Amino acid sequence: MVTIVMIPIQVRYLKGIKDEMKRKNTTQNEYYDQMPFQEELLHANTQIHPFFIPANFIAWLWLKMRKEL
Repeated sequence: MVTIVMIPIQVRYLKGIKDEMKRKNTTQNEYYDQMPFQEELLHANTQIHPFFIPANFIAWLWLKMRKEL
């Protein structure tokens, strides 16, 4: 149930990260290096939390198939 609810949220989150990287004209490494500690911690929690891992993978796969990442 958590996975089904989290998939659209993770899709929007991943799109937002990608859009922000384009807007700032940075690579992924530069983007995460410039991120404040608090934001980096929130990002890690949304990506690594055991309940969110399936939703993260499905969202990533969805965006990859649609060629949006």
